[in-house]
Amino acid sequence: MHYKQGTPRNQLTLFNECIDEMIAADSYVRVIDAYVESLSLEELGFKMHQLKTGTPPYRNQVILKIYIYGYLDRERSSRRLEKACQRNKEMIWLTEGLTPDFKTIADFRKNNRNGIKEVFKAFLEFCNKVGLISFETIAVDSTTMRAQNSVNSSFKRKNIKKLKRKIRQRIEEYLDELDVNDEKEAFNLKIENTDIAEVIEKINNLKKYEQSIDEAQKEFDEDEDLQTYFAADHDCSFQSDKGKVRPGYNVQTAGDAKHKLITVSDVTGASNDLKQMTPMVSKIQEVKTELNIEQNSDVIMDAGYFSEQEIVNNHEAEGVTIFVSDKKEAEKSNQKRRGNKNVDKVPAQGYELKDFKYNNENDIYFCPNGKPLKKTHSRPGTERSGRKTFEYQCDPDDCDNCGDRQYCTKNKRGRSIHVSVNKDFMDAFKESMKTQENIKIIAKRKEIIEHPFGTLKRTLGYTYFMQKGIENVRSEFNFMCFIYNFKRVLSILTPNGFLEAISKYS
Repeated sequence: MHYKQGTPRNQLTLFNECIDEMIAADSYVRVIDAYVESLSLEELGFKMHQLKTGTPPYRNQVILKIYIYGYLDRERSSRRLEKACQRNKEMIWLTEGLTPDFKTIADFRKNNRNGIKEVFKAFLEFCNKVGLISFETIAVDSTTMRAQNSVNSSFKRKNIKKLKRKIRQRIEEYLDELDVNDEKEAFNLKIENTDIAEVIEKINNLKKYEQSIDEAQKEFDEDEDLQTYFAADHDCSFQSDKGKVRPGYNVQTAGDAKHKLITVSDVTGASNDLKQMTPMVSKIQEVKTELNIEQNSDVIMDAGYFSEQEIVNNHEAEGVTIFVSDKKEAEKSNQKRRGNKNVDKVPAQGYELKDFKYNNENDIYFCPNGKPLKKTHSRPGTERSGRKTFEYQCDPDDCDNCGDRQYCTKNKRGRSIHVSVNKDFMDAFKESMKTQENIKIIAKRKEIIEHPFGTLKRTLGYTYFMQKGIENVRSEFNFMCFIYNFKRVLSILTPNGFLEAISKYS
């Protein structure tokens, strides 16, 4: 059988092709090249080389092109990018045959943290000039990404001494095993050298881990408030990730409805979104100011952002209108979908705060059975969340003689309720979110913001960070969002249209 034959490797060719002929006219690498060359990296904050003697340095533009191509191609490691520069024809075209080593590539990212952040902003300005963003409707959401810190490099104050004893015990066990081998050797008994080498290696690894435990213990001794110490990345925190709790970061994004482009990005160590509304609203306002966008924006958030204090603080924020899903309504919806497992929940249905009637004239509440609850203090108390509430308490005798007590409270003092000082406002806000018009607005959130997260994590493979420390991580996430936007605009405009826009607006 005859098969297709390749060209012999030692055959000479009469006509040599230039590098440019190897790349298609509409290849996206040409867009990368044109866009980077249109930027003033010095104005963006990149550190410019001042070397006057010795080997000439690589242009910053070359290394930035390498990173953009690599991140688009799911390659983020500096060592893999070094290899790509040597064997990938598109990368060879992009760098004009230059092959910087991995340390040069890695140092560029380390030394230009602020400049890399500004690339995201510069591209957002470009998208605004082209008319790809409107800020008419913005959806905010978050996800978690793993940090460069394993679970074994995370230490809790309450477990540190127990862990230290356990590691010391294992070291002693291995040392005893070596003693036994020494005794066998004394009697000329055969011993496998590989077994001894394995035991010694395990002991050395355990001693290194013991040093990490000692370092963590030192941090706990110096800071009494510190409860968890992360040895590799001190700024990360435990995050819920696919049903598991791992060291990571909470990443926040705001997406524009027009073309699902990311307009705002941030990284925090918070384990939930209850206090993230204010920072995200502020960042949206900042970006709108920078882009000279004056029109009002509908900002949509899911129930994870539903915090009374945050809503009160932001409902009149300039230039934005807040839309947030009701947390309790979302919980009810989830219970219906999964099946209500809290059948013995107290207070039971019918005995919740909404079932208590308020008497404005006497400033008292009446329970579902008609018993009064009186205010305990004239001044409101402050909860940990910052919410201010008044407490209303039922007479203990009334609760003791009530046949429905088991459904209402387990407190020996009897039933009490805490009523927010902003109850009237919050009731009105919740009702406004239930109108048909606002329900349709809130429903847009998923289609706007889930697309970026799906692309970032599934298509591009960004499920963890390469950098350590929250400032470095923020810089890396900004670059990830820039890469997503770049990829999205390539899809919207096509490479040729993108090149025309660069020529026109840059």
